[in-house]
Amino acid sequence: MDKRKSGSGDKTDSLDKIIDLSKYRKNKSEERRRECERILFNRVLGVYSFAEKVGLHHIEVVDISFSGIRFREDRPEHPLRVADKVPLRFYFTPSSYLRMLVEIKRVSPFEIQDRQGLEYGCELDKNTKCYEVLKELIGFIAKYSEFAVQDNNPPMLWF
Repeated sequence: MDKRKSGSGDKTDSLDKIIDLSKYRKNKSEERRRECERILFNRVLGVYSFAEKVGLHHIEVVDISFSGIRFREDRPEHPLRVADKVPLRFYFTPSSYLRMLVEIKRVSPFEIQDRQGLEYGCELDKNTKCYEVLKELIGFIAKYSEFAVQDNNPPMLWF
């Protein structure tokens, strides 16, 4: 007998089984955005911190948004502290970069497999001219990840 027609079935039982696809899509989109960010910032662009006494130091971008950036440093010789203002350089070519000032808001240790170091949560300085360029790049990454389709059989040709 069909329970929908009998009226004896509890309506809340059937409602509990409904899957929220919008939440699933949002989570998948967020995963694609973060993967795209990591590939772009860690394989295509070079991102470095700059300090007077130390010079350039490569950093691993973990996440970026319109308001902030999260990055890691493996075993930093000169660890950054909360409230430090650090200039980051986003290299798009070997000889040109965007300079973005960030303020350290959070410092926490990380350990992944055989790597360890510090992870920094930073706020972007929105008053710099370069922020507008970075804002457009972040917007592109967000839109790309929203509409990009996963290729399970990519061509063997590389650009």
